[in-house]
Amino acid sequence: MANIPDFLSKEDELGIRLPLLFESRGYKKYRMSKFEEYSFYSDNRKFLTDEGVIAFNNADGRLMALKPDITLSIVKNAKLSEKLTRLYYNESVFRISHSAKDFREIKQCGIEVLGDIDSYITGEVILLAAKSLEMIDTNYSVSVSHNDIVLSLIDDCDISLANRKRLAGCIGAKNTHDFRKICGECGISDNTAEKIISLFTIDLPIKEAVGKIEALVDTEKTINALNELKTLCKTLDACGISNKVNIDLSVTQHIDYYNGIVFRGYVEKAPAAVLSGGRYDLLAKKIRDNIGAVGFAVYLDNLNLYYRKKREYDTDILIINRDENNTDKLTAAANGFCANGQSVCVEREKPETYRCRKTYIFENGVLTKEEIC
Repeated sequence: MANIPDFLSKEDELGIRLPLLFESRGYKKYRMSKFEEYSFYSDNRKFLTDEGVIAFNNADGRLMALKPDITLSIVKNAKLSEKLTRLYYNESVFRISHSAKDFREIKQCGIEVLGDIDSYITGEVILLAAKSLEMIDTNYSVSVSHNDIVLSLIDDCDISLANRKRLAGCIGAKNTHDFRKICGECGISDNTAEKIISLFTIDLPIKEAVGKIEALVDTEKTINALNELKTLCKTLDACGISNKVNIDLSVTQHIDYYNGIVFRGYVEKAPAAVLSGGRYDLLAKKIRDNIGAVGFAVYLDNLNLYYRKKREYDTDILIINRDENNTDKLTAAANGFCANGQSVCVEREKPETYRCRKTYIFENGVLTKEEIC
């Protein structure tokens, strides 16, 4: 991996490192327009994490929007290859800030794979998610779930979509009290409710979790889902990162759009997930026919807050210029330091509180004095 200057912020550093990581696995950069027709986002509003969209009238009278989401734009506009299309992006979206309750620009970096998704691709995507988190903090974890385990058991209960979503909300919050209450209202038996609760309260390392899930699933759909998790476990074990991955069946994404494996990524200093992703075939097939899709996004906003870098020096070299006549020589001296990989600043006087490794005095055409800052 390329050497990254240590003075870059965490956000800027990741903006360089993550694309290099994705390029190393054959992903190609996707560049997006800032604008889509407002109706496109309105039709898929349920997929968006925030309600607000910034809209404006285009010169031709169409109502346009600043993109609040990148995945939607990629699924709609990407040129697909015959089998798999691997894409990555480093873009901004425009959403409401939960803290300020105002719109702001949020930087994201992530990948999307469109086409015939198999077990290898799913494992590759989660591996890249883990490597992405590791670039933020070596103390990271990935929580993986599978929508076809818990949610399929709810589907088998033959309840309304509204109640299905209520139960899914309880699962995401691990709210067992309200889950039992809603099950009672819907006529779901106590045995079924307790079985589902036993599943969505599982939060264990992936190797331990698959054994516990195996004892609780018995339908074709749930067994197939478990087999996907077993295959993923083998993949992650081969990469030496299975100890960083937990199975947490309470992890849910938008149930109208996501299917199969879903996941979130966490790092030690951030209070919430900094990465999320999964299979979203239901969304992809809503926009384009007969394609599978999987991907994730790393949320770069706020990382600078949690991983603030303290610069030891403002520059390596400070040159105090006391010579008005030899700017060519002064320029050559400054260029010489830069050519050796050092940062340099030229000032008439040393600024107060300035920190540098060395100070040089430029006088009579030469660096006449050197002292440690």
